[in-house]
Amino acid sequence: MSTFNTEAIVLAKLPLFEADRQYILYTPGYGKLEARVKSAALSSSKLAGSLEPISLALVMIARGKTRETVAGAQLIKRFNFDNLAHFGQLGLIRELFLKLVPREVPEAALYNNLSAYLNALEKCSETHLARFLTVRFIWQMLRILGYGLDFPGYFKQPLDKNFSSSGQALFKSCFNSGRSSSAVSGSALAEVENFTKAQLLGFLERDLFSYKFLPSTV
Repeated sequence: MSTFNTEAIVLAKLPLFEADRQYILYTPGYGKLEARVKSAALSSSKLAGSLEPISLALVMIARGKTRETVAGAQLIKRFNFDNLAHFGQLGLIRELFLKLVPREVPEAALYNNLSAYLNALEKCSETHLARFLTVRFIWQMLRILGYGLDFPGYFKQPLDKNFSSSGQALFKSCFNSGRSSSAVSGSALAEVENFTKAQLLGFLERDLFSYKFLPSTV
């Protein structure tokens, strides 16, 4: 049985068998991993405490014939979010990783973007800015994953068919790294969020559960 060590962002944990749990990890060199932790639901588990979503950990992964297993874990950082509204944004990002990101396809740029997003969201106190950070991350994520986003040529209609002038400016800023909180207006943000939601539903061809827990922007 071969093993390897990697830094990983813990995205989710799911029930598996009785007391076991399956952890969804995103790593810089191996992409998305799904790894089992034996007896993780028991209070005696030595690994579970280092693998709570959303956290950053150093993990040892043991490859098996049918599945990977977490053989060791050391907590590096547990992200803390004081604003409860941020959890809805996180839920959407986590669901997109589960549904859009293929297993074991490394994308270092996506890992770096996810790390930067979590650190920025953790420090963010403004709800509007947090929502913008999320929608910006989504569009950069789609571009990295190769969804044909040759911006703006990807879009079949001119941007003014979907956005006001302020909405256009905000949408274009999703494709670069700099944006101040003072520049994010509510109406423009709603336009970008609604457009993003429609595009995601088109890509996935099914609804996203997380949107039920986000405030309507219509």
